[in-house]
Amino acid sequence: MIDIDAALSALSLTDKCRIVTGKNTWRTVAFPEAGIPAIKMSDGPNGIRGEGHGGGGTPGVVVPAGITLGATWDVELLGEIGSLLGIEARRKGAHVLLGPNVNLHRTPIGGRTFECYSEDPELSGALAASYVQGVQSHDVAVTVKHFVCNDTEIERMSVDVQIDDRSLRELYLRPFERAVKEGGAWGIMSAYNKLNGEHAAQHRGLLTDILRTEWGFDGFVVSDWFGVHEAVSAANAGLNIEMPAPVRVYGKKLEDAVERGDVTEAQVDLLVRDILVLANRVKADERDANVEEESVDEPNERALTRRAATAGTVLLRNDPVAALANSPVLPLDASSLTRVAVLGPNATIDRSMGGGSASLVPLGHRTLLDALTDRIGPDSPTGASVIFEPGVRIDRLTPVVLKSQLRQPNGEPGLRIEYANGRDWNGDIVVVQPAPTSMIRFFGSTPDGVDPRGFSTRISGSFIPDSDGPHVVGIVSTGPFTMAANGATLVEDPLMELPRSEEFFGYGSVEATATLECTAGTPVELDVRWATSEVNGFAALRVGIRSPEPADLMDRAVAAAAAADVAVVMVGTNDEWETEGFDRTTMDLPGRQDELVRRVVAANPRTVVIVNAGSPVTMDWADPSDPGSAAAILTPFFAGQEQAEALTDILLGNADPGGRLPITVPVRLADHPAYLHHRPDHDGEGNGTQRYAEGLFVGYRHYDATDTPVRFPFGHGLSYGDATWGDAVLDAENRSVTVTVPITCTSDRAATVVVQGYVEAVAPGYMRPRLELKAWDKLTVEPGTTVNAVLELDPTAFRRWDTAADDWRLEPGEYDIVLAASANDERQRHRVTIS
Repeated sequence: MIDIDAALSALSLTDKCRIVTGKNTWRTVAFPEAGIPAIKMSDGPNGIRGEGHGGGGTPGVVVPAGITLGATWDVELLGEIGSLLGIEARRKGAHVLLGPNVNLHRTPIGGRTFECYSEDPELSGALAASYVQGVQSHDVAVTVKHFVCNDTEIERMSVDVQIDDRSLRELYLRPFERAVKEGGAWGIMSAYNKLNGEHAAQHRGLLTDILRTEWGFDGFVVSDWFGVHEAVSAANAGLNIEMPAPVRVYGKKLEDAVERGDVTEAQVDLLVRDILVLANRVKADERDANVEEESVDEPNERALTRRAATAGTVLLRNDPVAALANSPVLPLDASSLTRVAVLGPNATIDRSMGGGSASLVPLGHRTLLDALTDRIGPDSPTGASVIFEPGVRIDRLTPVVLKSQLRQPNGEPGLRIEYANGRDWNGDIVVVQPAPTSMIRFFGSTPDGVDPRGFSTRISGSFIPDSDGPHVVGIVSTGPFTMAANGATLVEDPLMELPRSEEFFGYGSVEATATLECTAGTPVELDVRWATSEVNGFAALRVGIRSPEPADLMDRAVAAAAAADVAVVMVGTNDEWETEGFDRTTMDLPGRQDELVRRVVAANPRTVVIVNAGSPVTMDWADPSDPGSAAAILTPFFAGQEQAEALTDILLGNADPGGRLPITVPVRLADHPAYLHHRPDHDGEGNGTQRYAEGLFVGYRHYDATDTPVRFPFGHGLSYGDATWGDAVLDAENRSVTVTVPITCTSDRAATVVVQGYVEAVAPGYMRPRLELKAWDKLTVEPGTTVNAVLELDPTAFRRWDTAADDWRLEPGEYDIVLAASANDERQRHRVTIS
């Protein structure tokens, strides 16, 4: 343990102003002479990437994305997931996990909606608190992010969020409050955006007044990467660590501010003290950050991630089908299957996570086609024929080339990367290593011997086409490049003249493309020269190749569906469409996927549609009033490394779909409450302003208040089992209410039930949403048994923020406790009086 007082006294002012900065992209500065070790951080929140380089990090466990975890509604399970990630962090030598992300689903098209739990603050906060406890049980700190209102990727570094105090307190701050007060979070990450005119990273009202003084937070605050703008206000606000290196704001500028008297040395001491407390909490003096990062594949961890994926997969619809004697399509009866059509662009590619900071290298890739073929295919006891057709393509950019179609000069799979220091491609080769795909990324960490401040590479190998004809080659780069194929220059941008785009966090170029004639099986020799840019610390290159698209691609899928006992069509998005760095512009599925669904359902009514997307999509083919709509619809969102196995368990009835929607699925994008205020306005001069004009009416609160029809309501989800709800018993005491509801399984298989408790004020003398979720209980009820659901509502369930008093106010009066299966499916209501 570090003697904090002794360590502080051993540091000069210069040292103190340096220790509050990063040493590199992922580590803080160590001062061994004062006994202060470096603290290593790693991106999450759905896995631990590690430092890594080139391919994106050390392979690790990929747990379901935040929205899938939100769909579990399972607080205890989130603690188990957090514990697993704490173990993973230790395997990677990381002391700090950069997550969880508890920003709200203000809009269905946010670029990082998939990372966050829910549109509801109580659900988000309860899940986050449990996750935090799980991670920190292994002496690994979290940084609950992004504090606060970082709900869009549009102009995220500068946008000024304008929000009223009550909405801020009751909605957007609430998940952070629960993570701190109930979870005991050791760390917070500040947001990029401004809040009511002040950058979040230097907002004293947030970082000191609310976080530390009001909530009693005793941890550290780290900036989002490159998210600090001015030393004096950030230090005085209580920002402990500026990340990453090289230092831009703290360091010498902070030291100068102290010498000018703009910041006291006592304030700097407080910032440093919090870092030393962190070092003790994570036992940084005992855990060397330089340990070799490990990839561990444990059966019990695969089982946990599979259980989480199952628990977060939502059965949206499972209607009777005439072709099945008015029985539902799901679960499938494997014994009756002889021919199964597996269709859709996501069925044969692992789309289990979104892009950006939440991405990492998985321990392996399994697709739905893999899992179904293993379980019911020709070599299984079922012995069914499993036919795959993609039907459509949904690439946003030319597809990254996978290892199976690449060969290094030595014949091994992948490509070869040769590194030289300096950006001019003329330096001596210092490192040679393989690359598993045609995309490489550097988050500040480089191979030993390679200067992260500037290097150049030669990437070589061959591409093995699987079809004849013209192939489209595309490159997106953060730096200068030139690419040759079979010795001839194909595409280049040596002077970085291409405009910048949304790719690679806004540092990437627009995609430069060219056409390459190929013959199936004939290798194409590739030679790419690429260097880092001088303008940022993040470096990446993406080389894509798109093969010719058969004219009958969709027709083949439809024919396969028509000839099958059952069709499973997996549509959705991927990490190119849903990623940090930009928001989607539409809820519509990319490409012609809607047409694919309609044609497949028309060809075979025994169709299961799986929506593999990280946030809501338009589903007109799910309208029950449409006779051509899909009868069976599942969504796992992005369910992590065991997504394929969990979906197969559910399809075959080996597991119950346990998820309930943590977000409302609107009929169309224009229906959502922030639609008119999603993009920042620029009416005045300077940075854009994003107005949270919908106030408290976010998500289901809005749809209920405006009586707007939705495609699927918040909290919705079906089970294969059936259950009845008995009359609830309420026990009200000391402004708290305990609700007990007996749930009886009436079917021959277990039922998953989530009893949701909403509070409705009977005659409020103030504006408020009609329904607000305040408690829930998730149960698995075995056939013929009765289990009590117990919902606990404490006094916070009946409070509101009083703007005039600048404080919470518990409103006495009558309230209805509405017990429901979703925000639109009320089962019971019971009145209580709160005095």
